[in-house]
Amino acid sequence: MDKKRAYGFWFFILFVFFGWTQDETLDTIQAPKIVVKGFAKKEAIYLRWAVNDKWAWKYGNEYGYHVERVTIFRDGSPLEQPEKILLSGRPVKPKPLSEWESLIKDNDMAAVAAQAIYGESFSVNDENESLFMRVVNESGELEQRFGFSMFAIDQDFVAAQYAGLGYMDNDVKQGERYLYNIRPATPPEILKIDEYGILIAPTAQFSLPKPYDFAGYYYNNAFVLIWEYDGLLDFYTTYDLEKSEDGTTFKKINDVPITKLAVTDVSGISFTDSIPEYGKKYWYRVRGRTFFDEVGPPSDTTSIIAFKELLAVPQFTKNKILSEKEVGLQWDFPKDEAWKLTNFDVLRASKAIGPYKEVATALDKQIRSFQYNGLETINYFKVRAHGIAGDHQDSSPAMIQPVDSIPPDKPVGLQGTMDTLGVVQLSWHPNTEMDLKGYTVLRADRDNQEFTRLTKREIFETNFKDTINIKSFTNKVYYQVIASDLRYNESQPSDTLVLERPSRVPPTSPVFTEYELLGDTVLLRWTRSSSDRLAKQIIYRRDPSLTNGLWENIFETKDLSLTTFKDVKIGPNTRYSYTITSMNTAGLESKPSPVVTITTPQALLKPNIKGFYAMVDRESKHVTLTWRYNQPNVLEIQLFKKENEGAYSLYKIFEPSTGQFLDTNLIPNSNYGYGIKAVFTDGSTSQWEEIDIKY
Repeated sequence: MDKKRAYGFWFFILFVFFGWTQDETLDTIQAPKIVVKGFAKKEAIYLRWAVNDKWAWKYGNEYGYHVERVTIFRDGSPLEQPEKILLSGRPVKPKPLSEWESLIKDNDMAAVAAQAIYGESFSVNDENESLFMRVVNESGELEQRFGFSMFAIDQDFVAAQYAGLGYMDNDVKQGERYLYNIRPATPPEILKIDEYGILIAPTAQFSLPKPYDFAGYYYNNAFVLIWEYDGLLDFYTTYDLEKSEDGTTFKKINDVPITKLAVTDVSGISFTDSIPEYGKKYWYRVRGRTFFDEVGPPSDTTSIIAFKELLAVPQFTKNKILSEKEVGLQWDFPKDEAWKLTNFDVLRASKAIGPYKEVATALDKQIRSFQYNGLETINYFKVRAHGIAGDHQDSSPAMIQPVDSIPPDKPVGLQGTMDTLGVVQLSWHPNTEMDLKGYTVLRADRDNQEFTRLTKREIFETNFKDTINIKSFTNKVYYQVIASDLRYNESQPSDTLVLERPSRVPPTSPVFTEYELLGDTVLLRWTRSSSDRLAKQIIYRRDPSLTNGLWENIFETKDLSLTTFKDVKIGPNTRYSYTITSMNTAGLESKPSPVVTITTPQALLKPNIKGFYAMVDRESKHVTLTWRYNQPNVLEIQLFKKENEGAYSLYKIFEPSTGQFLDTNLIPNSNYGYGIKAVFTDGSTSQWEEIDIKY
């Protein structure tokens, strides 16, 4: 075996732990143990195991491992007497070095594993070293051998079998389920190693997932491919990257498995590929490879094209006027495109559309600033980037005005009036700036709304007439004025003027949301009107027993936060209709809400349910409700429930003989209310009983 080739190939690996999952990253203080993984096929069960300690690995190589199988299920039923068999016979150990020769010729991973197990010492100990230092160095060598071996066999199941850490059970049957135990043959007095087992069946086959979050991009004269790695560690340890020139036929491009060599804060992994030809599209996809040399489905395909032409433009970042005639220009250029640059030019014009003339040429590609002396009243600048392909890209123009960047003072004295037709008259004090161009008037309908310009161009007068729609549900209108000069500098807005709209529109109607019959009471709930300037809410009721059949005002309130009302003046077996309105401060009343019609039961005063009680059990996460009721002709018991400030709603219906219910539909730190009543065969109900709890 070529030991130098194996070490030279993997010289860049300092240390890699066995990569089962990130959660199983090893620590020197952990007790030695075995970790097992299994993979099911119809004809065989594949087993892989490893240890988390260098000494456990060393003694495992020396003494081996017992592979035991216990049949515990057959045809879906557990066996009364599980069938135990020692599959391995003698302990499973690494194969003799002579048997590795043919394998390592074309298998780098096998070469690494064999070198770690059988390679000669590469100790750098000096004869004059102390005994302590020799122990330290020998321990470090063993740790490196352990790390090399674990990494290599993670990539190749055949190498794992040769290294005594893999086994294939070919004597399996469909319909059976097995428990495999991997037990160390190392005497416990030398090193105690915890054994491990895994439950698996030939039918426990599953589809491997496809890699996800796969993307590619062109960066720094190369193709960079990235995808999620940590999220699929339970399935894949390495990946193969495939490439296509037509989007159909793909070929693997990596010579060695693609994997992470250490745990990082980033969950993804990347691979960099060279660019064979610019301007041509290439397709990429990636496949995962398991511990058992199974290749998963391909990821979604991504395509990339590389261009030598500039794909980005310079952008001005900061321009500073240094004097009346001089300006300092600063720009930036994307770093991922900067390798294509050759140089920059700076151009100037008196108009945004040009024509532009060069004022600086062939600036070094590392330069990102330039000072220009020769400013006029208005100046427009561009930066031109030249690329290695002979092309160029221009920045957007930047306007530079060297003089008068101070805006006017904000207008003051804004006042106004509004008549009953919605005509607004505004006026304000004039500004005193010599270069004043005019004023802009702005308006908003709400205090948190963005202001809208009312004038298409600046006006020079200090008064303005506006007309608003008085049929609006907002009762105020807001005005501001801005002054601007000949250099288009704008002042701060004036203080906001607030005017009241005349009330000509009735408010919107409130709406009933629900009602409840609670014994001899009707409970109404509603959503209030959305209009401003409300004065009160009014509820009307129509009783068909009255001869005139007119609506009766039964309740009104100035408390606008109130949204419930209990009507206690009701009779049995009666059909009542309810509606609700709102009235504003101008005395305008809304349209009546949609009518709610309720028929009361025939008799409202049946005896109430006795002993209604709730017991909270937070440890078992339930509430036990109990009650007693022995009245004749009961049809059913109705249980109602509400949460926090919500309304009661029908929750459960029970037979008359029921006297207990266990409620588990609960949320911690919530308040609940329960109500109960009996319904009789003649349609009447018992009196309402309710109870509140805190869960």
